[in-house]
Amino acid sequence: MALKTFDLKSANGRNLNGTSYSPFDPNLTIAGEKIKFIINAALDPNSLQYDHFKELGRYISVDLKENKVKREVRKRFLDDMEKVETSGVNGLCKLFLYQHFVVSRLSWAFLVHDFCLTFAIELEDLATKRLKIWSGLYRSADVGTLYRRREHLGLQLTSISSHYKHMQVVKACLLSTSQDPLIQEIFHRKQQRVSVFTRQWSGPKALNELAPIVDHHIRFAGQTSHAGLGSRKETYLARPNLSELRAKTGQILGELEEEKRVNHSSLLAQQGVWTHYREDVQPFDLSWNNLIYGPGPKIISFVLNSQINSVKTPDMMRLWGYIPNSNCPLCSHTKCTLHHILVNCKFALDQGRYNWRHDSVLLNIECKLQKFIFEINQRKTLTSPGPKALYHNFVRAGQSRPPTLPKQPKEGLLTRANDWNLLVDYENNKIVFPPHIYPTSERPDIVIWSRMSRKVILLELTCCAEEGVKAAQLRKQVRYHELVENINATNWNASLLTIEVGARGLIGNGTFRAFTKLGLPPQTTTSLCKTLSVVVARCSYAICLAQDSTAWSHNKDLVSADSFSLPDTSATQPPTETKGSE
Repeated sequence: MALKTFDLKSANGRNLNGTSYSPFDPNLTIAGEKIKFIINAALDPNSLQYDHFKELGRYISVDLKENKVKREVRKRFLDDMEKVETSGVNGLCKLFLYQHFVVSRLSWAFLVHDFCLTFAIELEDLATKRLKIWSGLYRSADVGTLYRRREHLGLQLTSISSHYKHMQVVKACLLSTSQDPLIQEIFHRKQQRVSVFTRQWSGPKALNELAPIVDHHIRFAGQTSHAGLGSRKETYLARPNLSELRAKTGQILGELEEEKRVNHSSLLAQQGVWTHYREDVQPFDLSWNNLIYGPGPKIISFVLNSQINSVKTPDMMRLWGYIPNSNCPLCSHTKCTLHHILVNCKFALDQGRYNWRHDSVLLNIECKLQKFIFEINQRKTLTSPGPKALYHNFVRAGQSRPPTLPKQPKEGLLTRANDWNLLVDYENNKIVFPPHIYPTSERPDIVIWSRMSRKVILLELTCCAEEGVKAAQLRKQVRYHELVENINATNWNASLLTIEVGARGLIGNGTFRAFTKLGLPPQTTTSLCKTLSVVVARCSYAICLAQDSTAWSHNKDLVSADSFSLPDTSATQPPTETKGSE
């Protein structure tokens, strides 16, 4: 019995010793039955099973090439994308299926096969076209909107090329730490060979470059949040095991990929404007729960496109070559941009469109504050717990730890009295500042006061463009500085809190702090901020749809959130005043 010797090949398909070979059938038999040959002549020559055999989940060709495997993976990928396309659900649900079905089915192929990065990029290009359609992005939108993390105003979908890199690095980690010395030696030889490549990406080379970065992050693990030192134990790995090292390596790889996308966005003059105001606002809720059960595909599409200034405005339509000029249809401004339509059109301002959006946001704030003030005023006793004694933090030897008391809510501006009153100023129903506090013609959006504590709280809401959040906050502080000083000169204590809500649906950072200072629980504050984000996005979407229409009759139809039932309150009725015990 003579068997032909197989010559090993490298990843690019060339033999390591320069010779070639072909499959040879020695026609061996066992007990008169012929042994199955590697090539199955009964099958289609173009099929994967014709000249491939499967070993440990990997298809191996007789010529050690992976061209047919690539074709098979591409075919299965396109079939999966077509199944998602014809599933009958909306585009946002299709994004969910892509993330948790299509990408997951590529994991094993990317792990066991030595595909090149170019193949993964080809699949990503095929997927990106459909992902933009499903998410409602226009066709020339920056792909970073699909793949950036949510804190960077992205959908946080998994990029196929990034997923390929991650799986290849995971395989490199498994081989480099294998318990078999022979496998480790083979891997290190391959790593030395591919490390000299300057243009071709490979997993062993990437692992070699990531190793010092991972070691630095483990040795000098920092903490950037406001939590106490050592509160995030997962940040510090004194003696990481192999699994933790792999996870840390994948995390660092993902952070580097994310940094590349953000850097690319910062170089875009039109679509990268969000990088200038990102630190001043909270991102829109693009979680799967909100995408699937939230405001709907139209609002999500508007938010995504408005963040990168790609909404169909006259300015963009002229840039795309559809219209000859970019004049505003309402006020004839020479350059009608998204910023102009949402916050700077004089015709829309005089017609009350911006006030309608402002009052819609104000209505939802009033509803939440009414409920909170009602609960505060229902308290029979006022508690003011002092600081906890130091000895309570220690337990004597032989004694058991005392039972933990329920955590008390944090004290806010409204927690020291139970006779709070509330006034809210609307455009169609203006209020008069309480004259017994201080006579003035100023009309803050919300006034809250208590005779018991002699406190008055002024809340001023601004629905501005995200680029001007800081300027709006400073402008309101300067405007009401004199009023606050005059009130403090009497026997009242005045406080001013500014609330900034972006026209694109992004909430200013000061808004969350303002509600927290009032004493609202963090969970309630987070829910309220998300509600305001959806409300202002709906209003801005309606304003954008009416950019070429002079008719507007919705100033009395304020938009309220669907997540809770609002009281019977409208702008045509006097604002509700919540009174406490006098």
